Amino acid sequence: MKYVCPVCGHKGLDEPAYTDLKNLKDASFDICSCCRFQFGVDDDIELQNGDFLTVKDTHTIYRDIWLNFDAPVFLTKEYPAENQENGKVKRKYLEDQLKYIGIAINESADL
Repeated sequence: MKYVCPVCGHKGLDEPAYTDLKNLKDASFDICSCCRFQFGVDDDIELQNGDFLTVKDTHTIYRDIWLNFDAPVFLTKEYPAENQENGKVKRKYLEDQLKYIGIAINESADL
């Protein structure tokens, strides 16, 4: 069984990103083969004085940056070849993939 990445929507994680999905706690330290997000590392961002960015906000910021780079595939050999082109997620599949996590791409967005 594969699990969905909460950052990019790819159904390729070997285990859930977090064991406590409701509160996004207890990260797996797995790395998504699509977007390259590492749970428990990339979501641990200190702002200042011991205050941390929320995990959900970290996902949003990381996703936006990943999309601004046209959704590059991290491990092209592990990601379905038919869903990528030139090392990036094809637009149609990207739209479907992001729907798994409730994210819609503006049709006019450049990707």
